[in-house]
Amino acid sequence: MSVTLLATAKTFLNVIHSADDVLLQQLLDSAEAEALNFMDRDDFGDVCSCDSSSYDVSSDVSSETIVMPADVQTGVLILLQATYQASPDEMQQLRDVAEVKLMPYRCRLGV
Repeated sequence: MSVTLLATAKTFLNVIHSADDVLLQQLLDSAEAEALNFMDRDDFGDVCSCDSSSYDVSSDVSSETIVMPADVQTGVLILLQATYQASPDEMQQLRDVAEVKLMPYRCRLGV
């Protein structure tokens, strides 16, 4: 289940019908998973810290208690837009923009 509400995603995408709700939820789940993979995180809990000792990645945190930073949520929504609305030419541009939004929260980049 997504941390981002389906209603939030539909507002971002300007979708006013419910015909695609199942598809949108599936794509939203996928966009959140992709964002977590990009940021090298297990969940959105304490997304502002890369110090694994500052949060318990094994804890079962419900979506009601997680507050995602606005730019992380925007990155997730842009990834969703790339898969739901974008033409093939626009898709990579949107994905690049999403990475810009998510990059400050990326962990373990290595040196």
